Amino acid sequence: MRRRGAGTTPLAPGMRFGMLTLLEMEQRKGRRYWRCTCDCGAECVVEESHLKSGHTRSCGCYRREAPKERRLDLTGQRYGRLLVLGPAQTKDGDADGIYWDCVCDCGKRCICHKENLRAGNTRSCGCMQKEQRKKNMKTAIHFVDGTCVERIASQRTYANNTSGHRGVYRRENNRWRASIGFQGKMYNLGSFDRYEDAVEARLKAEQELYTPFLEQYGRERKESGKS
Repeated sequence: MRRRGAGTTPLAPGMRFGMLTLLEMEQRKGRRYWRCTCDCGAECVVEESHLKSGHTRSCGCYRREAPKERRLDLTGQRYGRLLVLGPAQTKDGDADGIYWDCVCDCGKRCICHKENLRAGNTRSCGCMQKEQRKKNMKTAIHFVDGTCVERIASQRTYANNTSGHRGVYRRENNRWRASIGFQGKMYNLGSFDRYEDAVEARLKAEQELYTPFLEQYGRERKESGKS
């Protein structure tokens, strides 16, 4: 048995389908169409089958307005240093919810993409990146006259050294060799029977080469205002 419903009930003026109210039926090429008035005030003509199936429920205003209602409102949300003030307007004056007007803790205003904010890709007007670059510059490796300042200033013994003191290596004949690198050159400090003598030679070379170089480098940076 067929169930009675919208598909079997004859349509008549005054009936409502969604936001549409039927006004008058029209025949077009053997098909029935209805002139309707929408709740928004506009009139439209809709095929009867589309009304019965629920395919058409407005003049089209619902499709235009529904996405706006579903938009995520980011106003007042905080993302890192950014406070969202409201949706940013596009060139045609429409606020589509894709770009948002934000103010950074530093006071600067900026326009940010919704997805970049929510994904955490944008967390400031750019001031965070500038600050990080300054920090990186302070800890960056500096080369002066072919010499890595950080390397010679470090007292760390590297993993490829097995003697326990940098610049000191054990030779095949069980003697100890000491060497030092400076300004792109490698200096052989000699071969020694005792480990302690090789270490002493290395330390003496560091005092003669590294210490004056590092002191001069520190003075120059201080004079130039760098810390």
